[in-house]
Amino acid sequence: MAFEEHTDDPGFGDGDSGPIDAAEREALHQDLHDVKTLKAVLASRGLRGVVVFCPDCDDDHYLGWDLLAGNLQQILDSGTTPVHEPAWDPDPDEYVSWEYARGFLDGYETLAEERQAFDVCSYCGSELPQSISQWTCCPYCSKDFAPLNLLIGLRRRGWTEPQILAMLEDCGFEIPTFDPEDSASPFPIDAD
Repeated sequence: MAFEEHTDDPGFGDGDSGPIDAAEREALHQDLHDVKTLKAVLASRGLRGVVVFCPDCDDDHYLGWDLLAGNLQQILDSGTTPVHEPAWDPDPDEYVSWEYARGFLDGYETLAEERQAFDVCSYCGSELPQSISQWTCCPYCSKDFAPLNLLIGLRRRGWTEPQILAMLEDCGFEIPTFDPEDSASPFPIDAD
């Protein structure tokens, strides 16, 4: 990763410059895309950015998603590594390592691919011709997918199964009839 190469470089944050070859430029573009995706996915979970060890300071630096994206863009635009600007009084629990963020993103993208390949209606079991996200209701049994989307969203926010089921029931939603123990189901209650 180009990000790792620049952060592992003892000159990271000192405004050093150097030529960026085509492979590194492509890696930086990918890192920039990844940071934007990570912000969209992890910010909703309360994560503000990444923590990077700085060998110059012999300390951790906490970089918010926007600052990190700006740093990567500066490297792409000028070839210079930006002077580091650590976050003011950061809460370490709100930041993850770059390795963790990349691992999360790999798993997130794999899950999305798997869901698209196996989307079925959780009410009638019919295989859907497109991803579940393309439908508001099942084209076969006409059941509304809002409860499924709510279920997944609440689970991602850390709600437990009993809390989610109680909320769905309180709102008058029909509980989706899937087996929460079936790991092949595209919508198990514990899916993230």
